[in-house]
Amino acid sequence: MTSITIPDVPLSTNQLERIHWAAKKKMRSRLAWDLRFALLAIEYPVPRDLAEVRPSKMRVKIRAYRKRRLDPDNAYGGVKVILDAMRDVGILRNDSPKWLDLEVEQFIDGKNLRTEIDFEPIR
Repeated sequence: MTSITIPDVPLSTNQLERIHWAAKKKMRSRLAWDLRFALLAIEYPVPRDLAEVRPSKMRVKIRAYRKRRLDPDNAYGGVKVILDAMRDVGILRNDSPKWLDLEVEQFIDGKNLRTEIDFEPIR
């Protein structure tokens, strides 16, 4: 299992729905760069082209350390931008249920906001 930490906490679904599409795109791009740097730090082989992405289903566990807990639908919906960035980087082939087994957890840690992501192929 591969584990990385990024310094961002995913927004809630409600917050994402209120953001302009260009701001969402910028957020996704920033998250993709955060993921790339985290992967380079652990020397994980990042594909140069999406055609190099392994065709295997991935188990992804996302743990968000935030100031307060969100209700489950806001927590799961908020990680959509992270999943899209993981697809952009080449960790995920696709974020459909055929290619992704997702688990999202939340913890309270107001002094050290972060998101920890564990992922591994499961076939």
